Formats: sequence, C-alpha cells, structure tokens
Amino acid sequence: MIHRWAWALVALMMWTGPGRAAETVEEQRERLRRVQSELERKGREKDQADRRARTLRDEADRIGRELDGARRALESTEGQLLETERKRAATEERMRASRRSLGTWEDKLSGLLAAHYRARTVGAEGLFPVWVYEAAVLSDRVTGLAFAVENHAGVVAIRDQLLGIEEELRNLRVTKTRDERRIESARDQMRSMARTEEGRRALLARQIDDLRASAQRFERMIHDLLEKERRDRATARPKSAAAADRWRGRVGWPVAGPVVESFGRTHHPELDTFVISNGVRLRPAATSAVVAVEPGEVLFAGPFMNYGLMALVSHADGLHTIYANLGELTVAAGQKVAEGQAVGRAGRDDAGRPVVYFEMRVDGDPVDPERWVR
Repeated sequence: MIHRWAWALVALMMWTGPGRAAETVEEQRERLRRVQSELERKGREKDQADRRARTLRDEADRIGRELDGARRALESTEGQLLETERKRAATEERMRASRRSLGTWEDKLSGLLAAHYRARTVGAEGLFPVWVYEAAVLSDRVTGLAFAVENHAGVVAIRDQLLGIEEELRNLRVTKTRDERRIESARDQMRSMARTEEGRRALLARQIDDLRASAQRFERMIHDLLEKERRDRATARPKSAAAADRWRGRVGWPVAGPVVESFGRTHHPELDTFVISNGVRLRPAATSAVVAVEPGEVLFAGPFMNYGLMALVSHADGLHTIYANLGELTVAAGQKVAEGQAVGRAGRDDAGRPVVYFEMRVDGDPVDPERWVR
C-alpha cells in the first residue's frame, strides 16, 4: 500500500503540467529528497503503529490469561464449596442420627424404670421375684450408660468435624470473593482497553484466535468421544437414515432467552475475517437453570478452554447436545439425565452479561439449532 502511494506521489511531484517550464535538475533532486523524507516518515509511523499493535496485543494476551486463570480458580473454588457443603449436610445428618439413637435408648430406659417400679410394687405382694426385674434393669442401665458415653463421644467428634467444615467453608467463601474480584478486575481492564479502536481490535483478534484454538481442540475431543461411543454400540441395531431426522422440530431450547450469536460462518467487519460457530449463544436471565433437551447420558462434564464449564450429553438416534459457558455444573460424566433436568446454570460473558452456548450434533455433524428446535 505504501509503495503504491509513494509512486503516485513521485508521479504527481514530477508532473510539470501544460505550459509549465521544465524544472532544473536541482529542483527535481529537491523534490525527490522531499519524497524520500516523506517515505521515511511514513515508514517510521508504520513501525510505530506496528509496535503499538504488538504492545496492545501483548496486553490483550496478558489480560486474557489473567481472566482465564481467575475463571479456572473460581471454578475450582466453587467445586470445592459444593463438595464441602455436601460434606456438611452428610455430617449434620450423622449428628441427627446419633441424637435420634440416643433418644431411643432414653425412651427404652424410661420404660424399664417404669416396669421396675411396677415390679417392686407387685413383688411386695409376693407375686413376682423382684430381683429378676432389678437384674434386668441394672443390665440394661449399664448397657445404656455405656452406649450413652460412646454416643456422646461420637456426637462430640461429629460436632468438631462440623466446626472444621464451617471454618473450611468460610475460607472458601473468602477465596471465592477474591477470585470474583480478579475476574472483575480483568474485565475492567478489558473495558478500558476496548475504549480505543486499536485496543478493541487487539482484544477481538485475541478472542478470535482463542476461539479457533478452542474449536480445534473441541472437534478432536468430540471426535474421540463419539468414536468411543460408536465402538461401545457396535453391536446395537443400526438406525435408519431417517431416524435422526425425527428430532427436527421436536427438541426444545435448554434455556429461555434470545439468540445473540447465530450458527455458521459470519463475517467480522472490524477484523475483516470470518468466524465459524457450530452452535448459538443465548442471552437468558441471570443464573437461569440450563436443562437437558432430551433424556440421555452425560459423556463429558467439566471446564474446557474458552467454552468454560461444559456438559456434553448423548441422546438416542445419533443426537448429541452441548451446553457451555455455564456458571455452574450440576451433572457428572456417566450420569443419566431426564428431559428437563438441569445440567447447570447460565454463566456470564466477558462483559458480565448472562450467556449460554448451545450446540446440537446429529451423527457427529453440527446442525443449526434454530432450524431444529420447536
């Protein structure tokens, strides 16, 4: 581009026009020197612009890495929180069970004492040997006392466990708050950088590169999972070519909300490049539950590159659905899910807005959800 501009400038400056006297050699040399000086200035400007672009791209990469690291840390912390809360619930149930068991023994001892009182009354009349009741009650009281001591020690141990769990939960909540602040700080830096055209282009370029890298790895992972599934089902009855087509118009959306990014190949005007999406992005209400669109089995559940927390579900007749950019996962690999069962909750994009990525595949090939859902 610069070369074409330079030659045009040279031609313009060398053109004398009709009726104009021919320039001296010295004048022509002076014009050439000015052209050369202008070319050098433009070259310096281009070098500065290139350095500025590289600096911005490096900054975009740094912010992106910080955001990715903060997200992974938050996902890990939330997983630990969930597991610790489950542990607390199980420990509390053990505490309640111990107290119920102790209450049962107390009721039994009360009954035995009442029987002992009646036995002493009847024995006084010479009808029953009192020592039989006294021996039985004494034996049960000794047994009950030993149980009560043991049970009390167990309850104390459980209580200590609960105190430790509560302390662990407090620490995890502090860590979660710190992770959330890291994410918000990275987002603030991105928003600040996006205020200039150069900064916005650098951020977009990085995002597109990351998306392409994630998509390539995602395709490999999908291929491996589906290949394993095909091998596992090699003895199953082959389906007809029209079997998978029965899903068209039958499947519902996993979450309510408008489509904000469509399926397929779209042109990015700012970067003058094409971006391919094998699914759609939905804008649901914050923290909305994301549900399985049909019964199936979870093949994968966990974080995956730019897709964030993701669940891949296998259904009948070659249908697979992917739910990504989740803020929380509520299923695990190998788990069976029913239609309408929650697989997770909506996550947020870099701007903090609720978002869910939804993808459908039929016989391994991505299809446009908007043409298949009812």
